Amino acid sequence: MCGIVGYLGPAKAAPVLLSELRCLEYRGYDSAGVAIIQDGELSVLKAAGKLNNLEKLITDNKPTATVGIGHTRWATHGVPNDQNAHPHLDASKTIAVVHNGIIENYEELKDELIKDGYAFESDTDTEVIAHLISKVYETEKDMLKAIFKTVGLLRGAYALGVVSQKHPDKIYAINQHYSLSVGLGNNESFLASDSMAVRQYTNKVVRLEQSEIAEITKEGVRLFAFDGKEVKRRPMSLDSNPYVIDKGGYKHFLLKEIHEQPLVLRQTLAKYLVHPTKPVSFIPHITPNSNGAATNNEEENQLSKSYGVHLTEMELKGIDRIQVVACGTAYHASLVGKLIIEQLCNLPVSVDIASEIRGRRLMVNESSLTIAVSQSGETADTLAALEEAKKLGSFTLGITNRPDSHLSQITPNLIVTECGIEVSVAATKTYLAQLTSFYLLGIYLAEARGAITTEHARKLKSDLNAIPTLLEQILAKENEIRLASLKYADAHDVVFIGRGFNYPTALEGALKLKELSYIHASGYAAGELKHGPIAVLDSKVPVVTVLVPGVVYEKTLSNAQEARARNAQMIAVAVEGDEQAARTFDTVLSIPAVDEFFSPLLTVVPMQLMSYFIADYLGKDVDQPRNLAKSVTVE
Repeated sequence: MCGIVGYLGPAKAAPVLLSELRCLEYRGYDSAGVAIIQDGELSVLKAAGKLNNLEKLITDNKPTATVGIGHTRWATHGVPNDQNAHPHLDASKTIAVVHNGIIENYEELKDELIKDGYAFESDTDTEVIAHLISKVYETEKDMLKAIFKTVGLLRGAYALGVVSQKHPDKIYAINQHYSLSVGLGNNESFLASDSMAVRQYTNKVVRLEQSEIAEITKEGVRLFAFDGKEVKRRPMSLDSNPYVIDKGGYKHFLLKEIHEQPLVLRQTLAKYLVHPTKPVSFIPHITPNSNGAATNNEEENQLSKSYGVHLTEMELKGIDRIQVVACGTAYHASLVGKLIIEQLCNLPVSVDIASEIRGRRLMVNESSLTIAVSQSGETADTLAALEEAKKLGSFTLGITNRPDSHLSQITPNLIVTECGIEVSVAATKTYLAQLTSFYLLGIYLAEARGAITTEHARKLKSDLNAIPTLLEQILAKENEIRLASLKYADAHDVVFIGRGFNYPTALEGALKLKELSYIHASGYAAGELKHGPIAVLDSKVPVVTVLVPGVVYEKTLSNAQEARARNAQMIAVAVEGDEQAARTFDTVLSIPAVDEFFSPLLTVVPMQLMSYFIADYLGKDVDQPRNLAKSVTVE
């Protein structure tokens, strides 16, 4: 979603800001801009569309300023255009603000400002902040005091970057329920809402915690709580090897990330599973760097020491139910996680779409474990649900790809997947890593609670370790899957069905096709087909069935026959050598033979590839589909 960056130091600010913004492109955006202090004057350059449009403005204007802030916007208030792009200015054009999040009371604040004679140039809630800071500054004549008073007037979750031409040697950052990091270099400082953006320049960062304000100079940073008290915090050291955002010879990041899945699983497994005869441990015994290699550098391991699962054996045994909250693809992974934990631990597990927690009572207490799953660790609805669970006394745990995220700050228990940066907006490798985390968590809980035998645990771990090799066998059939998939590129509606462990796979398959190709697709529990969805089937509607040998195989096949009787185009994801599938379906996307319990780790991959190849054939923006954001930080 929206991204904030900042720089001040000896270098030209605009190219640094642009480089930082490039690192945030993967989050999704519809406009971008920078505010720089040039020759004592505040100058703003901004444009709707891709960063290339902003880059052209910077190239044409050739700014030499050495201080500035920048932003990529994903529209909430006001359509995506130049006028609504950030940064936004106050009436005197001396203060610029960039903003992530939503100001919930902006309309009443705007009405008061209009009564006081302030005019607005945009449809955003952000412009209110600029005017408020300016209004308070007129009285206080002190930027910090103006910001303290302004945040006292704001309601909502937000992060802000602020510059003023009256204070050209400072950047101000404000964090309220978001993430902001200040990078510390040699006589220069950086600001970013994603630490990856500053990691290309420095690995020394100071993270703002909740309800904090930072006063940033090129020499360093001072932190203050919203009540005005100064906060002391030592910098932390991140992996000194910056992530390299490179397609690696693939046409799109998405295809590259699909092919990275065997490596991602191996790295995640290596992190938490030493050997099939050893217990699963979520206190990492190795810390892979961005290239997958381990590092023993004590300083660089500071971040890894801040996560893990720290529940005691007594606490684990005392848990009597589990609540999982997530959104989108993470929700689908959580549905599989429910089945894994229930089967291995005999514990009741509920899974809720995080946004649906709002307005109702969350049924957790002191003997519950609430698990929040978020690729970015910044998903606003998921974080809000976890905070609500904490208030009710529940133990909490997060599963994320980002150890430096907001999620890591609000729960003492964190499982971090080993995906590196996922550049493509549509989740692929992070989905499989979340699934793997649930398999590991299920085994971990079952071992701690004595719910499975040592031999059963050993076999589960051995089978899990074999999955990356099986994934490679599927990916080796990429061209075969491409040719089979393109037969359905002219479809307008596609139905996905599955049962048991692969009902969530059907949901995820439908979501991927929608996200990437814009073809309408719906996923259903296969048994529900005859309870309404069958009405949409005819010869123009392909039906994709996930069909894996196991306890629901025959019933899933029967459901597929119902679709076949309506002349639907029939596609199956089925194991190699399945003769019934070959007779029943027009197209079979085959996977290696696998136990039904672990099948979701394989069955989703042909669907990822199918969605990719159809979208690419149709000429869609595969890596940044329209209207989507990587990190959904609004509720």
